[in-house]
Amino acid sequence: MAVYSRRRFLGLGAMAAAGTLAGCVSGTTAETATDPDADVLAGPDAANVFEPERLTVGVGDTVTWAFVAPGHNVSAVPDHGSQVSLPDGVDPFASYGADGNPNETEPQGTTYEHTFETPGEYGYVCVPHQRVGMVGTVVVEE
Repeated sequence: MAVYSRRRFLGLGAMAAAGTLAGCVSGTTAETATDPDADVLAGPDAANVFEPERLTVGVGDTVTWAFVAPGHNVSAVPDHGSQVSLPDGVDPFASYGADGNPNETEPQGTTYEHTFETPGEYGYVCVPHQRVGMVGTVVVEE
C-alpha cells in the first residue's frame, strides 16, 4: 500500500479538481462550438471541414460562415486554389478580402457573410487547409 504525504495528497486532489473544472469554466472549445445562426460551420469538432460541405440557397440569399475553430478562412478567389469555381462574370469574394493575404485566418467566434446575386455553383476553399480537403460549395438557384 502506498503512503502519501498530506502535501502530495492535496496536490493530487487539486490537479484532479482543476482538470474536472477546466471544461466548465474555459468557455467554448472547438470540439463543442456551434453557431445556430450560421449556415456553414468552419472547423467544427476541430476538423478541417466546412459543415455542410454543400449548401443550396436562392438568388439574393445571404450565407453566413461561422468560424467555430481558429485558423480558417473562406476564399472564392480563383487564384487561391484549383477547387475554386465561380459562375461567369461573378466577382471573387473572401473572408479576408479578395485583395488581402490568403493565409490570413479568422478568429474563433467570428462570422463572415456573402450575398449571392447570381445563380450557379460557387466552389470555395479554406486556403490554409485546401490541400487536406477543406472545400465547400454553394449552389445558388433561381
